[in-house]
This record gives sequence, C-alpha cells and structure tokens, in this order.
Amino acid sequence: MAKAEHPPAREYNLLITPTFDEREMVYKTLVELKTKQQFSTFRYELSVDEQLTGKTLRLKVRGLTPPQRSLPGAGPARFSRKYDGLNGTCEVSVEGLDGKVNAFSVRISPKKVVLVKSPRSRFVDLVTDQTLWPND
Repeated sequence: MAKAEHPPAREYNLLITPTFDEREMVYKTLVELKTKQQFSTFRYELSVDEQLTGKTLRLKVRGLTPPQRSLPGAGPARFSRKYDGLNGTCEVSVEGLDGKVNAFSVRISPKKVVLVKSPRSRFVDLVTDQTLWPND
C-alpha cells in the first residue's frame, strides 16, 4: 500500500500588495513575510536576505533576531519592506531555512496584485489583499 503524502506544513504568510506612500506621493509595493508561529515573549524580527533584480524578488530567510526594542509582546516574527518600481508580471521567491524554495508569479498594478502562478507544494501562503491580512 502506497504511503499518503502529506502536504508540507505552512510556515510563513506572505503579503504582496500595492500601497500609496503619502510622503513621496507614489505607489509602492508592500512585501511582508511573517511566521505562522506566534511567539509569546517578544515580537521577533524575521532576518531575511533580499535581492531585487529587475522584476524578480528573492527573499531568503536567515532566522530570527531579537526585537530592537525590548518591549514584551506576542505575535509572529516579521519582515516588511516597500519596493519602488515593481509593476507588471513579477517573480517572487521565498527560500526557507531548509533551502526549499516557493516561487510565485504575480501581476502588480497600483490598485491590486493578482496571483498568476503558485507552487503546487507550498510552505508559504500568499495574500494579495491587505484587508485579509491579520494585523497581529
């Protein structure tokens, strides 16, 4: 009898959404990656190496770093960045600590982000609508 394959555990949530920068008066793309795991002592920062080349964004998770402010708090570890110039069809990949990669293809405009292609076996859940993004 063949073993049933279990889908990989989802470890991260990834938000890709347009945002308007009121200070600079331009649209940017907000990319936020956070752990699904909640931490009860501190709100750790997710250490991520980022590389933006043309329309390809690579995020490599390095681990957790303690918060810069030592205020106690609960929640996931988080990485957040706003990017200029991401528009049209872009490739976004996330590499986990184990070296596995999830690659997504998204179409970015100033008003919305549309998922074009996602990996079949995922450890990352992608969200493109900020109203569906838990604010924890």
